[in-house]
Amino acid sequence: MQVNDINVAVHVGMGVAGLICGLVPLLSTKGGRIHRRSGRVFVILAGVVLGTALLADIFLHEPVPLLAASLSASYQYVSSLRSLALRTRPPSAVDTSLACIALGGCAWLLLSKGAGTASWTPMIGYSTAAYVSCIALYDLSRPFWARYWLQHVRPLDHGLKMTGCYFAMLSAGAGNLLKHLQPWSQVIPSSLGVIVIVVLLASHLIRGANVQRMA
Repeated sequence: MQVNDINVAVHVGMGVAGLICGLVPLLSTKGGRIHRRSGRVFVILAGVVLGTALLADIFLHEPVPLLAASLSASYQYVSSLRSLALRTRPPSAVDTSLACIALGGCAWLLLSKGAGTASWTPMIGYSTAAYVSCIALYDLSRPFWARYWLQHVRPLDHGLKMTGCYFAMLSAGAGNLLKHLQPWSQVIPSSLGVIVIVVLLASHLIRGANVQRMA
């Protein structure tokens, strides 16, 4: 068995395990013991998945849209963990650097004008790059309202980005495994991810409004 075959096997196996495990923190009570423990397992599995994807991106000739999917999942994964780590500290130069690297990656994807494949159309790749660019620009803005971000937004920042990472993994996996159902095998998971993020954001805002009303 070649090294690439081993990398693919690990990537697919950990990806399936990560998507199954990731449902637990996604559906459980945020901040609870089950959420934290299952979240740690998902972080490990997702880290392996993204690491093997990075190896494939470096050593194989992957289409641009697939590179965009890897960038989306990876940046949201790293930025989510950074938000979790910044418990009492505002975003630093490290976070600014990560956002700039993500923007640079998006710019390279947009300028590369890859032809893509039947499974990974350029439009999907470029729209994904635009989505990542919006997240990176948001991250660059955080130092300008750091106090409010720390007090009210940081936990939500972590949750929404990790949710985005989960659905980016789901979209990439479905796009590769269900090529005969393209582009819907990618579009549907991506759209579902956006819906879930909007619902989580709306629930957070409504809950916050209710708390203020009762105070």
